[in-house]
Amino acid sequence: MKLVLFDVYGTLLNMSSVERKVNEILESKRGYIYWFELFMQYCFVDNCMIQFNKFNAIATATMQMAAHTFDARLKEDDILDVLDLLKQLPINQDVEKGLSDLNDLGVRIAALTNSSEETVIDRMERTGLISYFEKVLSAEHVGRYKPDIKVYNWAAESLRLAPGEIMMVSIHGWDLAGAANAGMMTGYLKQANHIIYPLAPKADLVFGNLPDLAKQISGWPDTTQSTIV
Repeated sequence: MKLVLFDVYGTLLNMSSVERKVNEILESKRGYIYWFELFMQYCFVDNCMIQFNKFNAIATATMQMAAHTFDARLKEDDILDVLDLLKQLPINQDVEKGLSDLNDLGVRIAALTNSSEETVIDRMERTGLISYFEKVLSAEHVGRYKPDIKVYNWAAESLRLAPGEIMMVSIHGWDLAGAANAGMMTGYLKQANHIIYPLAPKADLVFGNLPDLAKQISGWPDTTQSTIV
């Protein structure tokens, strides 16, 4: 394993502020969960239809759909507030320490997101995390969304590694399933009351935080040499 490839939203950045705002807008404690699942669902619909709408456009469209389901009055400012919050998310606990530990091990680090590259890079710069990442990659360059195999294959090519030399780390079961399908190793950052998709290959590593990930990787051989393909 030569490189750890991180998902961003939820995995590195904390979504709690967005959850609270969406629940407030939709006037339901279930609002955020419903909207986020709908959001991802229609990203996947774009993949199936071989079309590509921008991440924020799908976020907006599915918020409108969710508001209709919950019979909530949705104002234009509500959507803008949610999109703005996505640009200001705080770092999850122990993320910086975990990245530092991985860096000390000589492990290469990159990120792969369904969001816009500009938004994520800006947030990484503002939080000070950007120095740990050799690349921040966005699915927008492929015109597909994770978990489409083309996204992971493109990421591997961009990093000049074989998929099998990369470990995808995410809180999302669908993300890990997609990465495994592309031949990547996978690391599952455990979430309370969640399990990953039982019909997908089991994650190579399971951990509760990023320092624990680094600790598990520290026992692996050959994590510092890169193979160019």
